[in-house]
Amino acid sequence: MTGPTRALGAYLSDFSGKKLSAAVEERALKCLLDAMGLIVAARGEPTARAALALAQPADRGARSWLSGTYLAPTEAAFANGVALHAHFQDDTDHDSWTHPGSLIVPAAAALGEAGNLTLAEVLRGLVAGYITLNWLGRQEEVARKLIQRGFRTSPTFGTIGAAATAAVMLRLPEAQAASAVAIAASSTAGTLEPVRSGSDEWRVQNGRAAQGGVIAGLLAQAGVEGAPEALEGARGFLFAVAGMSEPPACWAAPPDADVMLSIMVKPFATLGDNMPAVIAAQMLHQQGIDTDAIERMEVTLWRPYTEYPGTSFKGPYVRQVQTQASTAFAVSAMLCHGELTYEMGLNLREDPRILNLVQRATILPHDGHALDSRLTIWLKDGRELSAEAHASTSPLVFPTRERAESVFLGRMGRAGAPAARAEAFAADLFKALAEGRDVPFRDVVASYLGLTALQAAA
Repeated sequence: MTGPTRALGAYLSDFSGKKLSAAVEERALKCLLDAMGLIVAARGEPTARAALALAQPADRGARSWLSGTYLAPTEAAFANGVALHAHFQDDTDHDSWTHPGSLIVPAAAALGEAGNLTLAEVLRGLVAGYITLNWLGRQEEVARKLIQRGFRTSPTFGTIGAAATAAVMLRLPEAQAASAVAIAASSTAGTLEPVRSGSDEWRVQNGRAAQGGVIAGLLAQAGVEGAPEALEGARGFLFAVAGMSEPPACWAAPPDADVMLSIMVKPFATLGDNMPAVIAAQMLHQQGIDTDAIERMEVTLWRPYTEYPGTSFKGPYVRQVQTQASTAFAVSAMLCHGELTYEMGLNLREDPRILNLVQRATILPHDGHALDSRLTIWLKDGRELSAEAHASTSPLVFPTRERAESVFLGRMGRAGAPAARAEAFAADLFKALAEGRDVPFRDVVASYLGLTALQAAA
């Protein structure tokens, strides 16, 4: 009987011939656009700048999306991965509790540009990585085990997901694809302590995972052999990292491309766990509530989210990421300002209006749908107001094409990109996908960097 490591390798080696639906392909393009906009938004973030400074320029390869500089593909995957994750706003796969955008897109982009592949080939590699992440965490079974043991799922699953992307984009045969998975599974992981404490290296974790997946794929291509049972072996990934003695039953079925349609974007700069509560807070803000008149408030949130490191933290907020993790801060900031941006966590973490509400907030766990939340507010005059959010049906979380383009244009506009050119760039990508045109990915990157005058000399 073939174990999960070899089975996943076989699936990935055949992936180039699998038919993807138009909906899945379009969703992959939305993920790419989301990633491009997020890197532009994070260009000034210190950890992202530090990661880029470590990367040595190359004559050719793949470009940094921060500077336009050519780097080796492994270096580009690292630098772009750190930058993409810098604001903690990259997309989310619920089953695996991961942020695929900063794990998979940098790997796919680096290999796509360096290998002179097409946009369609990059999107296919992106899908392979995203759905492998979902498969690894399917039904949250392995994901919950990792979290309980203090491992962060994004970098722990992420190296393997990025290796899956590499296996597909490098067109590795079955044995080499399995080796890519194995090398990644044997050299991955990251802890939750940075998120709990609010330090900076959580950004680095995802960049390293993207880089590690590219390295695993290239090593496998060069003939390096990985452990045949790297995932399920007696001292393999499941045993050592997740504390499991045998593979979960849900791994029996292969990855499913249609899970791309369940990928969630993050309209606000906070943990994905907090998204339904923040949407409920926005609904109440839009009613014109005087936040000074709030006596107390209760937020119901899915129980596992309330148990995730950092969500229950109510200060003092000495580091920016502590505000992003905190449910009470996110809800309070939204009630006060009707928006929740990364900069607010930097500039408003001592804001008396927000902190007053934080102390009046109680977070209550519920056992219903993961993406549901209810916010109830009691005013000093005795009135009670409430709002319920069901993020599973929100176009903010599952965007239409028009919404995805609008978010991209907003981010590019704030970076100084001409609106007409940014709009034409996004529209042309969707048109090329619909028409099945072979667009060189190098040209896509050049056009993207040119929007903000960052195109490097060829």
